[in-house]
Amino acid sequence: MTPTAPAVVRPRDLADALERLRVAAGDVPLRPMAGCTDVLVDLHFGKPAAPAYLDLWALRGELGGLRWTGEGLEIGALCTYADALGNARFRAELPMLAQASALVGATQIQFRGTFAGNVENGSPAADAAPALMALDARVRLMSAAGVRDIALAEYYAGYRQTQRRPDEIIGALVVPAERLGCQGQWMRKVGTRAFQAITKVGLCGVFGWRDGRLGEVRVVAVSMAAVIKRCPAIEGYLSGKAVRDLDPAALRSAQAADLRPIDDVRSTAEYRAEVFARLVEQAARETAA
Repeated sequence: MTPTAPAVVRPRDLADALERLRVAAGDVPLRPMAGCTDVLVDLHFGKPAAPAYLDLWALRGELGGLRWTGEGLEIGALCTYADALGNARFRAELPMLAQASALVGATQIQFRGTFAGNVENGSPAADAAPALMALDARVRLMSAAGVRDIALAEYYAGYRQTQRRPDEIIGALVVPAERLGCQGQWMRKVGTRAFQAITKVGLCGVFGWRDGRLGEVRVVAVSMAAVIKRCPAIEGYLSGKAVRDLDPAALRSAQAADLRPIDDVRSTAEYRAEVFARLVEQAARETAA
């Protein structure tokens, strides 16, 4: 039996989009759709994630682009990876996020895929979202009732579940000013090949050094839990340490408090745990150099 194709609603402008979401929220909620790269995969396998979609692509004039403000960098909901990678200031101030963007799919995907879509899709193997989380990014949610911000580190409620309400869209992702150009940005994606591969295990982090010791640390685990997540026990262990102080056993103990990787079709829990611990050590050593 051929599945029924979902309905697609195309708003005139942002105000129309928010009003349509408000009206539909009490009935059959509309699922916002940006570049459509994940939606097309769902449709290909006959498993649409929603019965009806709100196609935002035509609103790139209102929701696209990069905007530097007093609070930091606003990445518009319809800003694509290609848009960002074409901006020299973006590449200079956020090298980790630029690196993650360059690893997303192929060139065609980078011209359609968006940072907001990567965040909202909620994959534990995401590429851009972990880098944004390590940079203390906030999700700016918009509705007909107003605007609210939520830290990306608090955005996920479970596997592919977010804090976005049915009447909201992501309007932008905001990287705070203090993270722009910060030192110690580091990421690694471990997969079957360098490009067009889903992450087996990965790490994005910010490792701030002062006088030979780690100060403020952000460590985000990829493909190590049901969601991408910060690792407070690892961060606490690393803070104040010099490279010579790093103890593999103590690091693994902290890691066990933060993460419970699983066996699946891409890798094993044992492999993930071992590789992630080595990535943490590698990140500390390389950013200290």
